[in-house]
Amino acid sequence: MATRSQPKLLAQGKPRTTGGSSRPWRVRLYAPAPGTNKYQVFFKAPAGEGEPWKRVLRRAASEEEARRIFAQAEAALDTEKDLPVAADVRASRTIRMLGEEYLKDSIERGKQPRTMEQRVSRLNAHILPTIGDVPVTKWRVEHSRKVMEKGAKTLFSQRGREDLRGQLSAMRKLAWRLGWLDRSIDPLDGLEIGRANILHGATAQYVDPRLRPETRQVRAMAAAADKLCGPEGSDPLMTRLPLFGTKIRVAGFGGLRLGEQNALRAIDVFFEHGYVHVNGSWITPRGRAGFRGPVKNHTIHEVPLPRSLMRDELLPRVKELLGLPTTASLQQVINAQEAERQRRASLAAREKDKNVTWWNYPVPPEDELWLFVDTATGLPVKPEMHNERWHRVRAWVDEHDPDNVWPRTIVYRNLRHHAATKWFHEELGEPWEVVAQYLGDKLTTVLNHYVRAGEDALRDSVGKLATR
Repeated sequence: MATRSQPKLLAQGKPRTTGGSSRPWRVRLYAPAPGTNKYQVFFKAPAGEGEPWKRVLRRAASEEEARRIFAQAEAALDTEKDLPVAADVRASRTIRMLGEEYLKDSIERGKQPRTMEQRVSRLNAHILPTIGDVPVTKWRVEHSRKVMEKGAKTLFSQRGREDLRGQLSAMRKLAWRLGWLDRSIDPLDGLEIGRANILHGATAQYVDPRLRPETRQVRAMAAAADKLCGPEGSDPLMTRLPLFGTKIRVAGFGGLRLGEQNALRAIDVFFEHGYVHVNGSWITPRGRAGFRGPVKNHTIHEVPLPRSLMRDELLPRVKELLGLPTTASLQQVINAQEAERQRRASLAAREKDKNVTWWNYPVPPEDELWLFVDTATGLPVKPEMHNERWHRVRAWVDEHDPDNVWPRTIVYRNLRHHAATKWFHEELGEPWEVVAQYLGDKLTTVLNHYVRAGEDALRDSVGKLATR
């Protein structure tokens, strides 16, 4: 009996042991067998979770097509993981474990402490109590809906609910990347957040003009802080922040974030140019000592300040920090500042990290030249104390300057909105791209916050109708 001839082997891939096989195997490409016109490509592929891989045959009408299938199989197997894990391991991979991996991944990505605190808070308050014991492989949209329903009971702002959904989305993406969840399964598909009412022509990030303080209110709050916290103040709790009024002016006329205000130092003020160099942020993690970290988005920027604020309020403080007499000239101050910058630059040049320069050279916080400090500690004030003193000042203005009452709905950080709109854009006439540069924000962020389509036309129409 004649033996059947074997097809000719045209190509074979690298040896592989994936798929539960006890012997190495390869992807193989064969020429058409006698009596046929089909090329054949043999390889192994997963049959199901926890099961041995099965042998797969793919046929092609031409050698070009067959070699393309061969290359695709090799490429896919090069990225394929080892044998799928057992059922007990899959069951142990719960949402709780995924949350731990998510936090670990966030730390590896260099997220800031405040960001990490928010992520931990959302995880512990909303996600884990609701679906923490659900295996990741069984995570579905109904579980995500339960999380959002729980969050809706305590998250009353649209932004808060969006942040919660965003964290679920990030955890879903991580589950896909780790291979814990099949990519064909989307546990957020169909999960909608109720839309908030927005003004016509505005985005969801638009800041209502009613939440942007007036210049008269900013000046009144700063003047009240000068009175309560300055040398004439009688309350020791208030006088712990001697330059609180100056700090309010820096926020209201410079737009610096609170962390950026707290991180300002004597060497960050450029009197000869009329601006402050915003290059860091004071960060206070919960349960840990504060430290000077990078500015938000790692975007270093310069912010111009009024001459009266620079020369009358910041200059005396800088003289004090640099050990200069009160009679020192402006040029002497500038010389001392530059000498300190050069000293730090020389020390930074010896560091292995070439990204270290004069403005981020590490200095112990207790030895730093902070502009605004809590006199009891010598360090920048904690946010909790800052906010408490702010409300004391606001209460004083309510009682003693009723024409310039600061509304309870406007928080301290909205001084930044005043700087962007009332001061930089309206008073100084700067275009929005320049305002974005001063704030250290993207232009799209600034436009979304402050610009509403059709606003100018509405104002013109109101003016025309005023005499009719």
